[in-house]
Amino acid sequence: MAKQQGWLRKKKYADGMTWPFCYQTTRQADGKRVENSKRVGLVADFPTETAGWMEVGRLGLQKYMDGWTRTEPTFKQIAEHWRLHELRKEGIIGRKAEETADRDEHNLDRFILPRWGERLAGSIKPTEVESWFEILASTPQGPKRKPLKWPTIEKINSVLSQTYGHAQRHGLIPAEMVFNPFRHPKFGGARCKTQSDYEAKVVSPEQMIAILGVLNRSETQLEWTLALVHAATGLRPEECFALQWRDIDYEGNQILVRRAWSKGKETPGKTKGSMKPVAMHPALAGYLQEWGNESPYSKDGDWIFPSFREKGRIPRAASCCGKDYLRPAAVAAGVIAKQDRSRFGWHNLRHSLATFFGSNEVPLSTIQSMLRHAKPQTTARYIHAVNSKQVEAQGKFLDAIKLGAKRSTRVA
Repeated sequence: MAKQQGWLRKKKYADGMTWPFCYQTTRQADGKRVENSKRVGLVADFPTETAGWMEVGRLGLQKYMDGWTRTEPTFKQIAEHWRLHELRKEGIIGRKAEETADRDEHNLDRFILPRWGERLAGSIKPTEVESWFEILASTPQGPKRKPLKWPTIEKINSVLSQTYGHAQRHGLIPAEMVFNPFRHPKFGGARCKTQSDYEAKVVSPEQMIAILGVLNRSETQLEWTLALVHAATGLRPEECFALQWRDIDYEGNQILVRRAWSKGKETPGKTKGSMKPVAMHPALAGYLQEWGNESPYSKDGDWIFPSFREKGRIPRAASCCGKDYLRPAAVAAGVIAKQDRSRFGWHNLRHSLATFFGSNEVPLSTIQSMLRHAKPQTTARYIHAVNSKQVEAQGKFLDAIKLGAKRSTRVA
């Protein structure tokens, strides 16, 4: 069987260990079967045999075999090529944050490959994918045995789309639009719901006062300061927990965002644009200084919010700290009910700050720069409350229909 489809072997050349693609052809002079080979690439560039075979397909080397006809790759083959060459690529173009790459790889392995891996890449139809999305959203999935939320399904859709786009760029499948089931929906591609039904719980200033009041105890000064910094700056949790004392620029009234901390390790942050300073009012600086005077870890290179269990070696874990302190404080303050199972954590304080600014007519561009969003549309989704401009606009309509001043015109 191997001789019929060719085979790969490793061979050392001057530039390093190399994959040659080996195959047999019939020599016309005497009709004997003889071995030939074509260079595929360095083993360093294609570390697994699967990767080597994908490069054979991309280069079209099997055309040199007698009687060969092109075979179409499976979805798993193009997905593994994407995993190897695109998922964690270096450089600027196409680079993903580590957390995003981890999430995409999880979705690929947990949901996508079990369903589509053995199918030929060109046989998957948009309508099939849409039906599968509906199943994911309506039937129990994963260890928690719950339907997936549409934002999760949209991320699964993104991985599928990236995989097909990658396969077309690398010549693994034809470049024509019809061969990509994830082409734009207006051209017949798979559709997916892109807006979430989730509405983040917003904490008002009065409620924040109550939460801080619950945390204002000698044994929870770290958590009190942590909640205040989140609420006043809108930092992402992975950014706030990664702060070190040298990141506090007291003279410049700013906090320097230089790194993130996620899943027990330091990461470069969500995007290049997110690694920008955030404003620090003198009052906030004063509270940070107070915590610095109390913390046993207050050197420049120490974490501002350290893990005491690990003796300051690493920062606190955002998820555990939120579960053990922020959420109970919100319950005790009457912000959320004890039996409420909806999401509530540090990121809600980011939504809350945006909403406070929006309701006080702070320009959207200013809010966007403070939250360090790449697009104003993203910032707009963080603003949840009704503001006075909206009320004023509604008043103009009521004036136009002669109901601006409250008076009864209804017939009893």
